[in-house]
Amino acid sequence: MRRIVCLLFLMPLTVASADDSAPFIVVESAPANAAATLDPAKATGPVRVIPRSEFENRTANLADVLSEQTGVQIRQSGGLGSYSSVSLRGSTAQQVQVVVDGMLLNDPVTGGVDMGKLGLHDVSRIQVYPNSAPTQFAQAGIGGVVVLETLGKDIEGSTRLNLGAGSFNTYKMGLFDSGSHKDVYYWLSLDRQSSDNDFEYPNSRNWFNPNDGANTKRRNAEYEQDAVSTKLGWEINNTSKLNALIQYNDNEQNVPSIQNWRNNKAFLTNETLRTQLHYQQQGWMDGKIHSSHRLIWSDTNERYNNATGLVGLGTTDVYTDTDQLGMVNTLTWLLGNHTLSTTADVAHYNYQQHDKLGSDLPDKRERLQIAAVLSHQWLSSNSRWRSQVSLRQYRVDDDSDETLGNGTITKTSNTDRYNSWQLGLSHYFADNWEISAGLARQVRVPTLQELYGQQGLFVGNTDLQAEESLNYEITLRTDQGWGHVELTGFYRDLDPAVSAIYDARGVGRYTNLSAHIYGTEVDASWRIDHWWEVYANATLQESENTDNSVSDRYEHRLPGIYHESFVAGSRWHIRPFRFDISYSYDDKLYYDAANRLTADTRTLVNASASWTKIWANRSESEIALELRNITNEVYQDFSRFPGPGRSWFVNMKHHF
Repeated sequence: MRRIVCLLFLMPLTVASADDSAPFIVVESAPANAAATLDPAKATGPVRVIPRSEFENRTANLADVLSEQTGVQIRQSGGLGSYSSVSLRGSTAQQVQVVVDGMLLNDPVTGGVDMGKLGLHDVSRIQVYPNSAPTQFAQAGIGGVVVLETLGKDIEGSTRLNLGAGSFNTYKMGLFDSGSHKDVYYWLSLDRQSSDNDFEYPNSRNWFNPNDGANTKRRNAEYEQDAVSTKLGWEINNTSKLNALIQYNDNEQNVPSIQNWRNNKAFLTNETLRTQLHYQQQGWMDGKIHSSHRLIWSDTNERYNNATGLVGLGTTDVYTDTDQLGMVNTLTWLLGNHTLSTTADVAHYNYQQHDKLGSDLPDKRERLQIAAVLSHQWLSSNSRWRSQVSLRQYRVDDDSDETLGNGTITKTSNTDRYNSWQLGLSHYFADNWEISAGLARQVRVPTLQELYGQQGLFVGNTDLQAEESLNYEITLRTDQGWGHVELTGFYRDLDPAVSAIYDARGVGRYTNLSAHIYGTEVDASWRIDHWWEVYANATLQESENTDNSVSDRYEHRLPGIYHESFVAGSRWHIRPFRFDISYSYDDKLYYDAANRLTADTRTLVNASASWTKIWANRSESEIALELRNITNEVYQDFSRFPGPGRSWFVNMKHHF
């Protein structure tokens, strides 16, 4: 199979060229606000930047788009909208922060973000910081940061229609419109995705259902997502602007059982409303001081119903409500080659959870989290040296009311403070070569679930310590006319780390341990001709549990991460056509801490083709075909939850 893939990478194409130059659009842009804008060129380490053109006309969510990025691993439970976790350089999902504009999406309850629920219909660009957070961020994840930047004024005066269909009764449709009047602009985006996720897979002994034959189709895995978002902006004058972003998502997802039972009716619903009011000013002291001020509010309502008791342990009907109110204020002082920044991030979370089939009273928890950062960036006069230093401090106040089985309520209050720092240095030398290094001590505050438990699933541990990590990184990169090559070595020393231990009933309790992760990343692209490019990336990493308190885990690899990953692909752009084919290989994943359960190797071959047409009235149409898992491989990112087999999707986009 690998030989066939290599031949496809190298096959000659002789499609005639056609004129598909983009419609003529004039965009007037003001100088960027240094307090509000993330510029990856100012980073002192690798940053993965994914432009909108790579995901705009696809049946894809954030998990799908990130899956082939260097150092990024995505594990999915199967199908569109299914639970998807992210790992950067061997991190856990809780250690990776996900930010939309300036709003942190990691909730204080579980700490992670379900990447399969995040659509991209209103996103202009994705940035991935695998080691250290941008200096403006008051909060910095141990495992890096994924930043989603929403659309802005640069798309004003545009109307777009998206339609799509594919395997497993998958459908997609979206409508986008934007416009402006004098100094005011707006955009509105509507998006809907749905799928039955009824893919076929072997009826293996790992999930054997005696009522099925040799093969079975996934049952009770339907998914629907409706999303509405809008932004209204006002450019008050040349130095100040104000905008409001509103995002609403309604997800309905059925939850399949391991044995794929026909009478399983478990489901999960999630309704989220997020708002951001953002004011920017860059006129202070003749433009030397820039400021950014965000007022943030969100409300998430979730219901998990397992009344039949065929998924997990026992019957449940759990309602969860999480509110967030916060402010993020940043000041940046431009002093020639020096830049000073400070950010204060204050967020209050109010959380309630009630199992209607269990206790009569809900669990109630509150968290007030205050984070601050002071950073300095320096650029040498010849632009060959760049450095950054950041100091961060956190304060966390928790209040918890937990209802016990006998009806009594246990009240707990706790206050903690933490410090972290990061250093970065980069140097440009010779012809387009750069060497950079980073050193950081990062902290992750334990989640409410880790500290106080969750009804029927986890027992609390109020003595749990925050995760602390010392991260090292060194990178060598060259950018040439033919492409680029980048080589990175990294080391992460976690002490203490946080891990869950489960008893015979399957009830978990989070405890502290120590571990380290180290490895090498390679990222490269080669432009063979102006219409042909090949690319590849690889991550080889090792992990070790260095805590000797549990003998069968000591000196074993950490579970939940692939230790070997490789991606190779080829792109052809012969106007008006585009073609892409890729091969990915992931191996050495363990489901358990004792390394007794080993996952099969995951090998996927994906391909896509698109055709673009510019019409006489300057409108634009694009039709794209995606083929996924062409070889129909069976793989399990999560134990006993196979992923989809061979599938196809067709998408159409039209700009009016």
